[in-house]
Amino acid sequence: MKKLVGLLVIIIALSNSINAQGNGKRANQNFTPEQIATLQTKRMTMLLNLSQEQQTAIVNLQKNQAMVRQAMRKSMLERKLNGKTLSSDELFQLQSSRLDRMQQHKIAMQKILNQEQFSKWQTMRKGKMMSKQGCNNPQRKGQQKFKRQS
Repeated sequence: MKKLVGLLVIIIALSNSINAQGNGKRANQNFTPEQIATLQTKRMTMLLNLSQEQQTAIVNLQKNQAMVRQAMRKSMLERKLNGKTLSSDELFQLQSSRLDRMQQHKIAMQKILNQEQFSKWQTMRKGKMMSKQGCNNPQRKGQQKFKRQS
């Protein structure tokens, strides 16, 4: 009887942990590019005190960026469903074009924002990128990455 109860508890705990992980979908996956651009611009307006002209320019910029991301996501999913993998040249081209788009976006933002707003935007972007890489993890502060020598 104890083994049965123990097994039942383990099964319930396991099923709860699986359900708690969710399905891995992003919150804005169902939004249109226009909706994504509007939400991002409203967040930036609150943080950077954007003027009406700046808001209009940023909405258009964000909308174009969201449409490109949506198209890239769609092609990635199609490749994944077909079981197709990228060659090293294709992967290089993909990463190179991504970096080019990031650079163009930065130049466009520099034209739209004033100097103070742009420096604050860069700081926000840097913090966001660092948190994605796990650099803001308090357990990792002060630790260095060491390369394995072979």
